[in-house]
Amino acid sequence: PTIFELVRGAGLMIGVKCVVTNTDVVAAGYAEHLLTVPGGDNVIRLLPALNITDDDIAKAADLLDQAAASLA
Repeated sequence: PTIFELVRGAGLMIGVKCVVTNTDVVAAGYAEHLLTVPGGDNVIRLLPALNITDDDIAKAADLLDQAAASLA
C-alpha cells in the first residue's frame, strides 16, 4: 500500500500506478529479475507473454512484492 496506489487495465496488459517514482519501481524490479516498463502518470506496465503460465504469474507477483518491499 505504500508503493502501489491503483491497478489499471484488463486482461494481461495492466498498469500499476505507483506512489513512489515509477523509475525507482522499474529499477527495483530489474534488481529482482522482473522486467517492467515505465509509463506515463507514474505508472509501471506489466506486459507478459500471451502464453504465460499460472506459475509464472505467481512468481512475477512474488518478485513484484519483493521489489516493493525493497523500496518501503
